[in-house]
Amino acid sequence: MISLNATIVVQVTLFLLLLYALNRIMIQPLHRVVLEREELIARKKAELVAAHRSLEQIEQDYRKRLRRAEAEARTVQGRIHEEASGKAEQVIRTAQEQVTVLRRKVREQVAQELEKARRELKKQAEVLSFEITQKVVGRRV
Repeated sequence: MISLNATIVVQVTLFLLLLYALNRIMIQPLHRVVLEREELIARKKAELVAAHRSLEQIEQDYRKRLRRAEAEARTVQGRIHEEASGKAEQVIRTAQEQVTVLRRKVREQVAQELEKARRELKKQAEVLSFEITQKVVGRRV
């Protein structure tokens, strides 16, 4: 049978004192360290989530700016293409006008030279016919 005597009370008291001492010396400091680490981990997770959100926002802003820049580049490219087309058409029109003016001048020059050649040929024909007439008749006419 189990006998209860004063030693059990001393043992229980010593056990409780040991528990109290271990709690003060070891368990509470370890518990505080665990709580601090959990709090640190929670803060780091929150910081990580915030950084991830910030990164996503930066990426969205970058993509928006990139789309705007691409749209602006297409607009500028279209405007430059239109300007170049307009300038090319203007150059072609100017060249065609110059060609038309040059053709008219050449035709006028050709017509003038042709008229001049006809007059000279007419004079030469008159001189030749006069000379032929003189030779055929045998005297001066």
